[in-house]
Amino acid sequence: MMGHTAKTVLRNSRQQVRSPRKVCPFCFEADHIGGRNHIPTVTVDVCQLHHALLTEQRLAAGAEMQKQRHSITSVEMAIRSLAVTVHAIARAMHKLFEALEFCAELLKRARR
Repeated sequence: MMGHTAKTVLRNSRQQVRSPRKVCPFCFEADHIGGRNHIPTVTVDVCQLHHALLTEQRLAAGAEMQKQRHSITSVEMAIRSLAVTVHAIARAMHKLFEALEFCAELLKRARR
């Protein structure tokens, strides 16, 4: 079985060969944000591109997606996975906030 580093290298090389994927309104799929083997019922719909990116980030954060022998380890992996998801949501919210500030500044200038 390949290790995480080897899988990441393989994924990166495939991404360099392929053209960048565009986000499509029809390519949404269920993302098990806590890991399918850890919290199978909790999912969110994301596009395939972001699903792949989040999976990479989860693996980089040490979240094992395989079924764990001990429930404590399973909870740890779920928390690691959820932390990556929450961080991604926070980044997205920050971008929205910056866009809102930009729009508010434009409106202020237009009123002067």
